[in-house]
Amino acid sequence: MKIVVSVEDAGVIDEAVKYSPTFIEIRLDRMAGDLLDQVRVIREKTAIPLIATLRSREEGGRFVGNADLWTRIIGPITRYVDFVDVEARYRDHAPLIKSQGVQILASLHTSEMPTPPELGKIESMLRSYGDIPKIVVKPRTTDDLLALVAFTHQAQKPICTSIMGAEFRYARAILPLFGSEFMFCHAGTPTAEGQYHIQEARQIADLLK
Repeated sequence: MKIVVSVEDAGVIDEAVKYSPTFIEIRLDRMAGDLLDQVRVIREKTAIPLIATLRSREEGGRFVGNADLWTRIIGPITRYVDFVDVEARYRDHAPLIKSQGVQILASLHTSEMPTPPELGKIESMLRSYGDIPKIVVKPRTTDDLLALVAFTHQAQKPICTSIMGAEFRYARAILPLFGSEFMFCHAGTPTAEGQYHIQEARQIADLLK
């Protein structure tokens, strides 16, 4: 199980690193101050691979700018990270990001529950410009969740699937057992509802080995 710890403050890196996550996600949209400087600080503190994420408000984040502003912020940061999360709305800028030598986590977050055929179309679209598709949905029923598990199991790999909200929180731990690439967690302040603390995520991962 690959554990990703999401951070919104360079000051928590030491705490996050203590639990040996596979990746650290830097939630740029939740940070204040000089973003580039904070990414530099994080890079200097750890060799753990970094994911830069500037999540739009439409997909659960706080960034409200257009695609050009998104690119101006992300561009200088690419030299310090290993992955950039690129939402479908920004996919026209994916070739520029890839030209910097970083990989793309192609993402789509929706508060709906797409049908299995719709999930397949979303996967194909994300895979067309990214290295790893990340699909985050909101199941309404147990049947919805089982459909997401089945989709994850059958999908081409690598793929990352997850859920919004706290109702099916346990799905965050279950989906990696069926082929989801990452389990996202936090190091003190959740960046999404229902996230586990990295200490809990590490315990879950160790128990399930």
